[in-house]
Amino acid sequence: MFCAKCGNKLSDGARFCVNCGAPVAAHDGADVPVSAQGDPQEGDAPDATVAAPVLVPADATSNATPNPDVSPGPDTVSAEPEAASAADAPAAPADTAAKKKKTPLIIAAAILVIVIIGVAAFFLLGNKGTGDIEFGQDTEVELAVTTVIKPRGKDGNLMNSYDAYLINEKAKGDVSSIKTTPYHLTVKGDQGFKPSDFKDLPNNRYTLVIVDHDSDDADSEQKIPVNYDKENKKAPSEAIIAVPSKPQKAPAKEDGKTDEQKAYGLFLDKIKELTDTYGACGSTEWGGSYNLATGLCVADLVDFDGDGMNELFVVYNTQVVDFNQEACFDKQKESFKTEVWAYRDGKISKVFDKSVVQGSNGGIIWACVYQKDSNFYLVTSDAAYEDLGGGAYNETTDTFFHAYDGSKFKQAASTHSDVDVSSGPADETYTVNGEDASFDEMIDFQSSFSPYLSYGLVSFIQNDSLSDEGTYYPVNDLPSLVAKTTQALEEGAATKKDDTAKDASYSADIKTVSVPVPDASSDVTPRVDTDWTYLQFSKDGKPDGCKDLNAKLKESFDADVDATSSWRLDLSGNGNGVAEVLQNRYDTMVSLDGSIACVFQERYYTAGGPHGWNKNAVVYYDLSKGTEVDADVALGIDKDTLAGLASDAIDAFAHANPGISDTGDVRDHLYEMDRYGRDKAGIFFITRDYEMGTYADGSHVIYIKALNGDDGLVGTSGDYGN
Repeated sequence: MFCAKCGNKLSDGARFCVNCGAPVAAHDGADVPVSAQGDPQEGDAPDATVAAPVLVPADATSNATPNPDVSPGPDTVSAEPEAASAADAPAAPADTAAKKKKTPLIIAAAILVIVIIGVAAFFLLGNKGTGDIEFGQDTEVELAVTTVIKPRGKDGNLMNSYDAYLINEKAKGDVSSIKTTPYHLTVKGDQGFKPSDFKDLPNNRYTLVIVDHDSDDADSEQKIPVNYDKENKKAPSEAIIAVPSKPQKAPAKEDGKTDEQKAYGLFLDKIKELTDTYGACGSTEWGGSYNLATGLCVADLVDFDGDGMNELFVVYNTQVVDFNQEACFDKQKESFKTEVWAYRDGKISKVFDKSVVQGSNGGIIWACVYQKDSNFYLVTSDAAYEDLGGGAYNETTDTFFHAYDGSKFKQAASTHSDVDVSSGPADETYTVNGEDASFDEMIDFQSSFSPYLSYGLVSFIQNDSLSDEGTYYPVNDLPSLVAKTTQALEEGAATKKDDTAKDASYSADIKTVSVPVPDASSDVTPRVDTDWTYLQFSKDGKPDGCKDLNAKLKESFDADVDATSSWRLDLSGNGNGVAEVLQNRYDTMVSLDGSIACVFQERYYTAGGPHGWNKNAVVYYDLSKGTEVDADVALGIDKDTLAGLASDAIDAFAHANPGISDTGDVRDHLYEMDRYGRDKAGIFFITRDYEMGTYADGSHVIYIKALNGDDGLVGTSGDYGN
């Protein structure tokens, strides 16, 4: 649109020409008032409706990446158009006499027009509202709640399909990342959007991120700093943001991160995404006889192409099939999905998504990574059956061996088998490295071809075993594997700043409180004052560095004190809900390895009988995160290995102490991770009353592995690791 007086090009929506000051002629229907909701008022002309962009509020809990194909859903809202001003309507005709009488008013109006022109020039030119604002600039754009923001694309036209995000990279929490920020809009139309469209947006400095759905570029993200204040008097009424004609400077290297750190950070995001979608790694009893892996079953790091950079191998369960369904094993097998994710050029991509899940006639289901020499393979199989009648059938099976070349998985070998039970032996063909191969050549390829990593997905509860080859993770060990992989990724993704944080110094302070405890007699009285302890941790000498964990530990201690204080003897267990009462409660930090604290928890209970019993346990805390970790993760030793070491040490302990009988009950607890502790001397296993010998024999701390080079330590007794 151009000025009718001087020919100057006008900006969209301009009311006055910024060159000559002439008012802009109203378009057809512009004198028709428009309601605040954008709907015509009663009696309005049909063409008075103002088109509005479509704004789709994002789900605040979603971690999904921008989707160019998102279409408006049930929650779609329309942006409110600006109501037409009465000042914009043409003045009604008046008689000449009246005009003469109003000459002073006309002069005043002219002055007002000049003022308006000045204000318009300030907002449109001084505040860069006409496109002088560019993505990538360092200068902040001032925004108020009513500022209309209109981004332009690389073609110079207003965008009409894009995502808008507000993030604060310096803040903590969801708002710091484009993937988690609650301030997200999907915009349809070229009318722009306002900060008011972001629900409950607080005043702050942000980075505005625009992702153009119509851009052909793989990376269509544009950024600009903004200062948002609801009542910001410096803000323009309209901010048109353009993509700079000159290429933006390449962003600085992200916090000095290496490719591995970037890859591991993205792998962590993928694990979180799959966990949020399918659930955390776990298991459930299936059909009364089986353990079934659920959620994100497998997350493991494998260097498939041997280039020194790991890929992420995952298996997840999309549903738990009803065991009573027909062909439930086949359907459950199909419910397990396999993927491999690889890093390249700052991004991760899915390079494999075919099923490598296998099953046996006995109902066992697993996934496997194979190894030949130094190369790793994934194996898929397709089978088809044709009923020929009379008990005869035709079976066709194709097996493919896939190898990763750094960009994609390629078929390294294959077998094709066609069996007609009515016509004799199978018709088989083979390929190796893309060429037809003989039987001997296929045998040669498969020589030394064996499982490297195997993951149980469905297994018998009583006998969860698969093979002696490679490393096998039974269903119950999968959560520890996923936790170990997650920990490795967290450590590997750490920036230099994080590395400094890992060197923080941690310490523990034992808090002692005198608690009136019921005597071990048959009555609630007398009560005996007994010293109980709990731990409080510090980071770099400051308890606030571990305040969340400290709060949990104090809360647990207070709950135990309350339970003991309110306890009344009731052997039936119907008094206050329990028959037993906690008499002794001591927490001792056995060792501190970096940020991993090993704590021995001594607990002694009684129910008023001749003696009580202990429920001693070991717990590990990662002080850098304020969370508990399982012993196998803290020690870096898998459960099977720990159980084997403990069994051998128990044998040695029983041999050295013939007066203490090995009843065998203790071996029922070898896979309980709260039995394994670590002190400066070695790793130990704890027993409880009656598990080895009589009550008089007590509980024991048995070393299973020496850390100080003293192999004679194995099988000897310790004193709670102190």
